[in-house]
Amino acid sequence: MGFSPKVVELSGISAGYERQEVLNNIDFALTEGECCAILGDNGAGKTTLFKVIMGLLIPWQGSVKILGRGLDSAGSRIWARRQIGYVPQARSDGRLPIQVQDAVLLGRWGTSFAGLRRPSQLDRQLAVETLELLGLGPLALCDCRELSGGQKQRVAIARALVRKPRLLLLDEPTTYLDVAARDNLPELLSTIRRELGLSILVISHDAQSLQEVTDRAVLLRDGSLYSI
Repeated sequence: MGFSPKVVELSGISAGYERQEVLNNIDFALTEGECCAILGDNGAGKTTLFKVIMGLLIPWQGSVKILGRGLDSAGSRIWARRQIGYVPQARSDGRLPIQVQDAVLLGRWGTSFAGLRRPSQLDRQLAVETLELLGLGPLALCDCRELSGGQKQRVAIARALVRKPRLLLLDEPTTYLDVAARDNLPELLSTIRRELGLSILVISHDAQSLQEVTDRAVLLRDGSLYSI
């Protein structure tokens, strides 16, 4: 059996906010190309776990490695976030008009352009390719405010993917979706895995809807992680 490098490796992680412990002695590893669902009730600490992985929350104890590199400095945590595409649960549709292609292009911000530095031709090409991959090509010039919930979710995922990450984190991706869009999500994730070879972590309270696309699932309960 071939060796699969670890994309995420958590060892003895305890973390929380002020004096409230949320995660207690967590051990977890995600191998390259794997898709894993993290299940648990609201308030179980799933989003806190994502913050630790992204280097946004420094654990009280334990170590975090992303692609074999420890997150033990500000520089390493910034580097790690460049390897990660993150799609949060909360979504603001905004009131200002922005075309779908520009909303996706913004995913390149901080990766290759920022401040006075404008998007390059490569940035725009990557945005077009990502739109096509997610079936958004015909909507490229549409106003994001006019999209359906499922289409907005695809835009959010496209914005994460255009960064060319090695790891994709999805926080409750079915929350704002109608039934049809929810049913299409496994096929969308399968396409992403097949075409991009990404490792994927999905936070969900709906294990059944993602069963056909995930390799395994773990349960976060009372601050501890359990294999199921």
